[in-house]
Amino acid sequence: MPGHGDHGGHGGHEDARPMCAMNMALNWSTDNVCVLFDFWRITSGMSLVFSCAAVFALGYLYELSRTRVRSWELVQLTGRARLETPLVADGLGRSARWMRAVMYGLLVAYSYSLMLIFMTYNGFLILAVIGGAIAGHYAYATDALGAVRGANCH
Repeated sequence: MPGHGDHGGHGGHEDARPMCAMNMALNWSTDNVCVLFDFWRITSGMSLVFSCAAVFALGYLYELSRTRVRSWELVQLTGRARLETPLVADGLGRSARWMRAVMYGLLVAYSYSLMLIFMTYNGFLILAVIGGAIAGHYAYATDALGAVRGANCH
């Protein structure tokens, strides 16, 4: 018969994971670092490698997303006759303005997610965000003022 201190059979406590490590200073920790979600944790060297690769890809794909949205906007503005009404001064119709607003909102959410990864203050993840942004910008920024456009964290 189990003793009073034995809580076997109650469940829940055996699988309890420690809280995510929260650092407010630059660190190079690989011990229980949560990345955006509780289930995305860095607990070993291998999970660090996979997490850095995923974060690099997120930074890279963010630059691709921005370029695609910009290209879509240019097509919308140059590929059709301009509408001249006081409410549509940019020449876009209502549905195109809604689409542009939704894409903008998605890009803002994406950029905030990258910012939150950056704010783990984990040096490995910071370098992965920056590396992905550099690689993506190199691959996709085709306009003359690409570096001037800046990040979208508001």
